[in-house]
Amino acid sequence: MKEIEIRQIIVVTDGKSNIGGNPITAASEAYKQNIIVSAIGIMDEKASDDDSLFEVEKIAKVGGGVWENTMIKNLGYTMHVVTQKTMNKTIETVVGKQLKEIMGAELDDIPPKKRSKVIDYMDQLSEEVSIKCCIAMDCSKSMKNKMSTAKQSIIELMHSLQGRRGKSQVAVIAYPGKNGEFTALISDFTEDIQRLKDKIFGLKAGGTTPTAAAINRAVALINGENEQELEEIIINSEPLLNEGMV
Repeated sequence: MKEIEIRQIIVVTDGKSNIGGNPITAASEAYKQNIIVSAIGIMDEKASDDDSLFEVEKIAKVGGGVWENTMIKNLGYTMHVVTQKTMNKTIETVVGKQLKEIMGAELDDIPPKKRSKVIDYMDQLSEEVSIKCCIAMDCSKSMKNKMSTAKQSIIELMHSLQGRRGKSQVAVIAYPGKNGEFTALISDFTEDIQRLKDKIFGLKAGGTTPTAAAINRAVALINGENEQELEEIIINSEPLLNEGMV
């Protein structure tokens, strides 16, 4: 079997997108490029916004990923769970497709003894596949009192991934960026925990929630597109990201 690389975006948000295009369209386009988009909604202890939770679910569904809602204190654990579920789901899809081609059967259709061997093989793959995980972190005004825990959660995810045998790289994009920009690249892909700690130290909250722009920038980063190509993607995105720009 050819080498599997999990290409994933984790959208973390505590609110509904309010500027810069449709995040559900952006997630759908990402999935067409074999990039899985999962989403985590951060809930407030005093209230929950049904529209925000619905958007989180829709982003993950069209992005081929998984979604979770969690309290901010559990964000690190939730990011680990979402990544593990995404790996399992992707491996199951790839192995299932190969079984169909080779044996003409689904996993549930093969004898228990052989099925057990296939499951062991999938468990082994989940430890060895390469992961490219881009975290799109909501840094809008409503996240102001949550940023410290959010930063720590990214480091917790890095620690949990380093226990694997496969290559695990994490990148971070903040949305919005500074000075009216929709996004900011905080860290390119790295396996270096200390380097990531230094990069995310400056994450600050303020401004609007341009979730679609964050997804589009994460796709460009995963695909290795340069800044000029990214600008063209933003200009040509549907709906136009320039709509409603402050």
